[in-house]
Amino acid sequence: MAKKFIRKFEAGAYQHGAHGVYSMAIRTRGDFVFRRGQTGFDLDGTFVGPGDPGAQAEQACKNIKQLMLDAGGDVKDVCKLTVFVTDVSYRPAVYAQIQKHFEGVHHCRTGVVVSALARPELLVEINAFAVIDR
Repeated sequence: MAKKFIRKFEAGAYQHGAHGVYSMAIRTRGDFVFRRGQTGFDLDGTFVGPGDPGAQAEQACKNIKQLMLDAGGDVKDVCKLTVFVTDVSYRPAVYAQIQKHFEGVHHCRTGVVVSALARPELLVEINAFAVIDR
């Protein structure tokens, strides 16, 4: 398998200026899973957690878990998270959700504080990379 596209979506539906059809995740070479950054939008495009970085992080983690299942893997296959927050004070709420959803997963993690994300209501974005080990 060269590439398996997982959950294609129309970018224009998110109203952040991007257009075209993309994938929420791609499994390639059988083992590697790349994911678009996950936010407070659920996989159907409904926004969760306005003004609440913890709720947005929880939704992002739920999305990552579901996308791993869709790719034929498990959350335990996640190797690397990159976490973007728009305010350093959001880190405790965001990392508490990551700890809850990735308990026992010994991934690498990078935290980045940014001035803004693609839409003003987004307070957190989590990008995950995984290798399915079967």
